[in-house]
Amino acid sequence: MVNLLAFWLGGMAAGLAAPLVVLLFLRDFTLSVMRVIVSAVSSPIVAHIQVAIGVVVVPIAALIAARVWVRPRAPRPVGDEASVLVREQKTPTGSNPRSIRGQLEGGSLVMAFVAGLALATPPVEYLAALIAILASGAAAAAQVGAALIFTLVAFTVVEVPLISYLATPAKTLAVVQRLNDWISARRPAIPAVVVGALGVLLVVTGMGKV
Repeated sequence: MVNLLAFWLGGMAAGLAAPLVVLLFLRDFTLSVMRVIVSAVSSPIVAHIQVAIGVVVVPIAALIAARVWVRPRAPRPVGDEASVLVREQKTPTGSNPRSIRGQLEGGSLVMAFVAGLALATPPVEYLAALIAILASGAAAAAQVGAALIFTLVAFTVVEVPLISYLATPAKTLAVVQRLNDWISARRPAIPAVVVGALGVLLVVTGMGKV
């Protein structure tokens, strides 16, 4: 939960730094650039490119899923050997503590904060929200407040477990642990699902613009 809080703080910092800089210093320039970007993204050429990329990405996801499906699995041990194997697998081996992966596996608060900075808000929706805020003509304080509300809503998936932890710590930790175990057990298949969903999304959004 401390790492989740660090992730949220990083996301809030990045989500608020951009609108503050834009609204206070680069207002007119940013508004004109954003309008050009939105116009280019909504053009039919970009829509055809999205469909083409999606058509290529979906088979790649299928190949990843096929490799996961046919991957040989070690026989499941029984008795004391099973408990020993579980303990050994839960110990992160082969990871350098100073590497990025090692810091992530070790629960580094700095890495959690940096991850929040990098994954602050959904880029397309955030761009549209900034354009709407800038074009509203409201006072600077109101626009900063609107950007704050958007960032808070964008991080609802992080804020819900944090608030739940304040109310019922034990129950929240149990739910988060079950979710973590569920994701860990399906970790090899997650890339295929993510890539496949991205490909389908590109095809659907591209077809909607054609």
